[in-house]
Amino acid sequence: MLKFLAARMARQRALHDHKLTCTSLCCARPGARVCVTEICGCEQEAAKLRDLGVREGAVISLMGHGDPILVRVDGARIGISECAAENVLCEYLPDAK
Repeated sequence: MLKFLAARMARQRALHDHKLTCTSLCCARPGARVCVTEICGCEQEAAKLRDLGVREGAVISLMGHGDPILVRVDGARIGISECAAENVLCEYLPDAK
């Protein structure tokens, strides 16, 4: 239980410290392109996300909300649970024209 609370507090601190242009992946607008700035939470879950291509510096297109959240990363379409998406901090990228 203490491990869970410590991870939750660390995630809350990380979210609080980020700039206003940052957001977690679960709150990004559908259709938005974002760049991953940080992955919070437990290391095991972060490692799983990195194995899927969701890593710092990756460009992600949000395809749809729900549980799971559908995203496109490295040319692949994957689903990420809403809980895991809360731990993925991102910055919006300018729209390509």
